[in-house]
Amino acid sequence: MIDRPIARRRGLRTLAALAVALMFGAIPRAEAHRSHVTLTRIAINERSGQWEIVHAIHYHDALRLLAKLGIRDNIQPSSIEGRAQIALEVEKAFRWSTSNGRVLTPTTVGAELEGDNLLVYQEMPAPAADARIVVESSFMHDVFADQVNQVLLEYTEPRVTLRLSRSSRRAEFGGPSAAKRGG
Repeated sequence: MIDRPIARRRGLRTLAALAVALMFGAIPRAEAHRSHVTLTRIAINERSGQWEIVHAIHYHDALRLLAKLGIRDNIQPSSIEGRAQIALEVEKAFRWSTSNGRVLTPTTVGAELEGDNLLVYQEMPAPAADARIVVESSFMHDVFADQVNQVLLEYTEPRVTLRLSRSSRRAEFGGPSAAKRGG
């Protein structure tokens, strides 16, 4: 039979020793996650004809972005103000256009926490069916040197994922009719 008070004291001493070791660098700290990647999903709402765009940003990365922007410490990605600030940064950092230079402007419709991610929702009228679309992103490239922004075209079969990084910030892809033709 285990003596609970003795076992509890041993457990507390062990936790205290680990905490001290972490504070003074005896044990390396683990980051919340190893890579810095956002995922932007583009789907077509068949009923409305709108593109639905969802940007998923890891909570820890969103927190670092707010800190980099100099936002007050009490503003977190979980707060209304924090979500609004992140949504504004998404609006600034993602640029959408057609290959002939017509600017496409998504409308931000909300932001929420889901699990470990902050989701920013946008929508915009679907571009012309035969349009070539250009997406450019610098989102969080000034926060993390290895930041990657992936854009998943959910309307294609097979699915296509574009990779945008500090060294390759721009990608071009076909609209919905090109995807149906396989291009």
